[in-house]
Amino acid sequence: MAQDITPQEAIKRLEQHFGDRKGMLIHTLMLLSTSGQPADFTFYKRKPILSIRVSAKLGVAQLYGLKNHVPRVLRRIEFSNGMVASLSEIWTINPMPVDGFTQEELDNVDLSLGEQRVGPQGETVRKMIRKTYHCKSHKETDYYLRRWIAS
Repeated sequence: MAQDITPQEAIKRLEQHFGDRKGMLIHTLMLLSTSGQPADFTFYKRKPILSIRVSAKLGVAQLYGLKNHVPRVLRRIEFSNGMVASLSEIWTINPMPVDGFTQEELDNVDLSLGEQRVGPQGETVRKMIRKTYHCKSHKETDYYLRRWIAS
């Protein structure tokens, strides 16, 4: 049976497993690169990119033991829409369903889940989505929140 843990305990477990935030991002990038699963990427200083795939170059370097190439690839991560970013620019990676969402799925999301306080300083999910996706309106926040909850 699953046991609920506090957000602080979850953060502690993630740090024990991945070492730090950067380690978790790299792990997630590797999985996405080898699986082809799309994700929403948010950045510190620019708007997010949605349902984008990570170039297979990163996964290939890892799978074929080309560890000395991985740092170079992380400085110029290629995405399926032609954009590039360095690891240091990425704020969050939110994996999304391979087949995307139907409008019905998004419409049926329970937005009250966004009021849960799960952030490290007790922030709500809604507040964290608004901040990381650089939302300018309540409508925009609701859209990204629906995507995040549905994923």
